[in-house]
Amino acid sequence: GEVHAMSREELFEAWRRFLERLAARYPLVLVLDDIHWADEGLLDFVDHVADWAQGPIMVVATARPELFETRPTWGGGKRNAASIYLDPLSEAEGEAMVDGLLPGSIDEALKRTIVERSEGNPLFVEEIVRKLIDDGVLRATEASNWEVARPVEEVELPRSIQGLIAARLDGLPEDEKAVLQDAAVVGKVFWIGAVAELTGRPVANVRDALGRLRVKELVVPHEPSSFSDEHEFAFRHALIRDGAYDSLP
Repeated sequence: GEVHAMSREELFEAWRRFLERLAARYPLVLVLDDIHWADEGLLDFVDHVADWAQGPIMVVATARPELFETRPTWGGGKRNAASIYLDPLSEAEGEAMVDGLLPGSIDEALKRTIVERSEGNPLFVEEIVRKLIDDGVLRATEASNWEVARPVEEVELPRSIQGLIAARLDGLPEDEKAVLQDAAVVGKVFWIGAVAELTGRPVANVRDALGRLRVKELVVPHEPSSFSDEHEFAFRHALIRDGAYDSLP
């Protein structure tokens, strides 16, 4: 028989009905992260769902301002759309975030330095704190608090988030750096088997290195896994994957 290729309209209808059936059982929240990287088709589908879907469906889409370069009127004029613009963290919010990341009282001058250098970027706050831990400037105490272990004046921090991530990656042991670089070739989401195959390393070695990278919060387990028998990981942030990829020899 003749194979019928579905038109885009039919595909949109089918996916919309699928979401509506899910929403008929429980209210459905569909989260789409970093959609400034989405292709036109996905953006059109989100529009389609917003205009036509019936039932308790909420689409939450996060994006950088670059999205408005391709879709300047995104969400405009829709009766059921709302845009929330996130301003940079205030000084007080930045300090509260540092307090949350580092239980216990840390040096006020260091806290101010972290907040000022981060320029209100929450990812930058996290990466500065993790780099200070990597470098041994901050260390955990037995009371599960953090203390400053080295003079703050010795700390050299890059001025950009990309530079900070590059510095963190550069300071990794060679095996961890190599595994991270090979994982970056696979993609933002990757599998132990694929990285082992790409590098020619034993699976056990790759798993061990990824365990250490997970402790350093450069990678995270990715659930649910696409393959039932494969351990799946993802870079904690796309900028970390970009940094690893850019550092390939």
